[in-house]
Formats: sequence, structure tokens, C-alpha cells
Amino acid sequence: MQERECGESAAPLYLRVRDQLASKIEEGSLAPNTRLPSERILAEEYGTTRVTARLALAQLEREGRLFRSNRRGWFVSPPRLIYKPAHDYSFSDYVTAQGRVLETETLDVTPMETSPWLAAKTGLSVGDPIVLLRRRRQIDGRPVLVENIYLNPERLPNIATYDFNRSLWKLLREKYDVELRQKRIEMYPTALVEPQASDIGVTVGTAGLYVTRCSRDAEGRFVELDEEFWLHDALSIQVDVD
Repeated sequence: MQERECGESAAPLYLRVRDQLASKIEEGSLAPNTRLPSERILAEEYGTTRVTARLALAQLEREGRLFRSNRRGWFVSPPRLIYKPAHDYSFSDYVTAQGRVLETETLDVTPMETSPWLAAKTGLSVGDPIVLLRRRRQIDGRPVLVENIYLNPERLPNIATYDFNRSLWKLLREKYDVELRQKRIEMYPTALVEPQASDIGVTVGTAGLYVTRCSRDAEGRFVELDEEFWLHDALSIQVDVD
């Protein structure tokens, strides 16, 4: 049975706690990246139980208003990054243009063979060489994104030798004179699993957004397949339609 207070709204108590916390976020008394008190302290403040406080926090997390950091507690989510996946420009440039600070960390670079799944996605043949680049992206010091980027070494000779902590978009243009002309983009909600959950520092099952983009050059030749695993509260996707 949900807790209720006599003479008040019939809404479950955890939703009323949620409403009060949400109001503080909206009015700015709980600023972005503010760490919230512990569940015990919140329960005492609102005259309820830790279970009810936890339900309220979980509801705000689902809405993207709060995020939970492993072993650190609950924090107010920062403004969402405006993300335009169809645009062909540097990710680092448009993060910076929004007044945010981007950090990129290369996790792994692995030459491998094209699997049946990759062959279906890229048009390469099974067994063809391909390079897997794994990177973690932080915005304002918070890990929000892990990428699996599959690169075509036949179109991009020696690609595995470069520094991927910099802009890949600029590398493709400067070193390989590549302009990405053809893109196929797919996105849908997901739950973050391993290894992405650990890479971002969240628990398995945390809500996420999966974005995949297959890009080709002006001649239609496969260049890269980018799988992005985002925290669900980190971005607002915008697509301009003419």
C-alpha cells in the first residue's frame, strides 16, 4: 500500500516528494550538478521513509532530472546537450559552442575481421579487415557516452596508428580528405549493459540511448560505423528537416 497523508492529494506520497524536489530544480534552488542529501536525510526532511524517498529519486532519474553516480550519490542533471547527428561537423566543436567542456579518452584500438553483423551493416565482406575504436566522452567532467567506431582501413590506411583523443571528424578530413556524404542513422532507448555501463560508471540496467550512424564518402564507399551509448539524460536530439 502506498503511503498517504490524511486530507491531502490521493497521489502516492513518493510522487508528492518528487513534485517538491522537481520544483526546487525548476526554480534553481537545486542547481545542476548539485549533490542531493542522502536518502535518510531526505526521508527525515519530508517526513517519510527511505523507501519512499528512493522511489521519488528513481522517478526523477527516469525523467532525466537527476542522475546517480556509483558510490557518490544523487546529483541534479546538467542541461542536455543539443545533439544533431545528421550534421557533418566536429562533435567537439558543437559541444564547445554550447559552452560545455569535452574530454575524449581512447579505451581501445583493435584491428579485427568483419563479422556477419558488421558485413550486413557496412557492406563489407565477412573476413575483411576493420578497425574497432572504443572511446569514452565526458562533458563537464561527467562521463556520458561510450562509442564503438568501426573504421575501414582500406579507405583509411594506417588509421589505427593515429591519436584518437582528438577529433576523428577533423582527422578524416585532414589526413584522408574524406567528406562524409551518405549517412544512415538509427536511434532508440535502451538499458546500458557491460562493458558500457562500467565504462560510464553506472549500474547495469541504467537507462540509455543507442545511436548508430553508418557513413560513406562521396563515392559511396564505407568509411565508418559509429555506435554511441548515451546516458538518457545527457542530450536532446534535434533533426532539421527542409
